[in-house]
Amino acid sequence: MYRIETERSHLFDVNIMIAIEAKVSGKAGEDEIKEAFREAVNSFEILGCKVVIDSKGEASYESCEHPQNSLTFRSYRLEELVPEQEQIRFRLEDGEFLRCFADLSGEGMKICFAMHHLGGDGKSLCYFIEAFLRRLSGEKCDYRKAVIYKSSELPKQERLPFFIDMLVKNYNSKWQKERRVFGFEDLEKAYRDFWKDHRTEVKILRTEKDELSSKLSECKSAGIGFTSYTIAEMTKDVPKKQSVGLAVDGRLDGNRTMSNQATGISVKHRYKTGKSIVGNAKIIDGLMKKKLLDDRKKFFLLKFLASLDPTLTDAMVLEAAGYHHGKTSSKLAELFGYGSKKQDISITNLTRADIPTEYGKFTLEDLIFVPPVISSAQNVVGMVTVNGHLTTAYHRYV
Repeated sequence: MYRIETERSHLFDVNIMIAIEAKVSGKAGEDEIKEAFREAVNSFEILGCKVVIDSKGEASYESCEHPQNSLTFRSYRLEELVPEQEQIRFRLEDGEFLRCFADLSGEGMKICFAMHHLGGDGKSLCYFIEAFLRRLSGEKCDYRKAVIYKSSELPKQERLPFFIDMLVKNYNSKWQKERRVFGFEDLEKAYRDFWKDHRTEVKILRTEKDELSSKLSECKSAGIGFTSYTIAEMTKDVPKKQSVGLAVDGRLDGNRTMSNQATGISVKHRYKTGKSIVGNAKIIDGLMKKKLLDDRKKFFLLKFLASLDPTLTDAMVLEAAGYHHGKTSSKLAELFGYGSKKQDISITNLTRADIPTEYGKFTLEDLIFVPPVISSAQNVVGMVTVNGHLTTAYHRYV
């Protein structure tokens, strides 16, 4: 059993599905794909779990005898599949973390892996795809235990900053008068009510090798990261200061298993019209590095969320969905970006995919990564580079 602490905010989010589409050259039969999927699922501990919420509101991963991860053969367009599937609640209580959709109608194979964020982060899903393709090519899958961090295991075990610590204690204390334990029935109703009048759109942009190489050379010469350059490009024509959230890999040991090991930072920037894109990117890069090189700032979000009463975190997220309304949770939601003021842009850059492209007779030609429009975000961007080219997916409500 693993207690859900640092990733608790994902439990009651009504838009929390990660999707990665893999385009593969070479063709396999349905039976081969079924077997590879089954073996890959069985090789990751977390995909054999379910989520349990007890009477006190504590949530945990527990072993599940018959997990409901699924594989479906159908033709699809990713831009249509993601808005369709994100509205269908993952049955976490029945061990459903992953849905796979295989389209064999073309020359090669197009396979979409859709996963609840509690099953893992973007890197996790890449590692599953690697295991799946290795098994499809005849290799064996090694068993990988889940890595679920406790708050006490995060770097820099100093207490939260005094002001934040007092703030958390104050909110936790006030919440006790209103405290409520939410269950999967509440999540079911929240999904149903929210998606009656919400819908997202997905747009995909491909940056070819030559253009990407030119931009990367420019970044290297300036000593900046490509994500900073991308943020500068995105904010170039926006007249006001933008709040940008960035998902960051939080793996402490470089493991290649599945579980949500992402953390997050944020920066604010108003594009300076007197400077070039690179000039603006240098400013953004400095702001990012200031947080990324300081573990206390890098892991602050996870430490903070784990310090809240878990049911208060649930209430805060359900405030964003419009399902729950409480005095304490609504104030907390406004304070931490789950209310009316959300991140203007949220970016996850998987950089160059950390998996091989050759698997026997199969070649991974492309990946498209679509992060979820989580409750604290408005415009979400997913980036991944494969075979020298970059695909960027834009995901937002319409």
